[in-house]
Amino acid sequence: MISEEKVKIMTELARYEKEYGRKDFYINRYQKEDYVRLEIIKVSMALTVAFLGIILLLAFFQMDLVLSMLRQDKLTLILLGLLVSYILLFLIYIHFTKKRAEREYQEAEVRTRVYDKQLEELLRLYEEKEKEDDSPTIISEEKEDGETINI
Repeated sequence: MISEEKVKIMTELARYEKEYGRKDFYINRYQKEDYVRLEIIKVSMALTVAFLGIILLLAFFQMDLVLSMLRQDKLTLILLGLLVSYILLFLIYIHFTKKRAEREYQEAEVRTRVYDKQLEELLRLYEEKEKEDDSPTIISEEKEDGETINI
């Protein structure tokens, strides 16, 4: 017989796995500090590539301005300004990435704990069902000569 309680738990488990499961299981593979560091490294690399790409693209389209600054020895001042702005942007991104990653990790940890408790509850229900043992029992019968046999 199908237990309504088991169906409810399994439905909740399936819903969790569909919505959050893959990402939460990925996040929980790491320690909190390691996950935060990984996210910071990913954002740092993406920010560096994006910043350099934008600067190179702007320099390419404004090549006449870059060449005139190079002749006037102002290019080092511009590069220093770009470096300072990159460092400020980098620090801001790192701060918010760290906060976001910590929050994501904590939320995933809570959802995974609830998932584990539901799995334990489902296991408990299955174990109770096994203890009830509704299976048919084997009754021993006697042969015609009086010898007992088990079927």
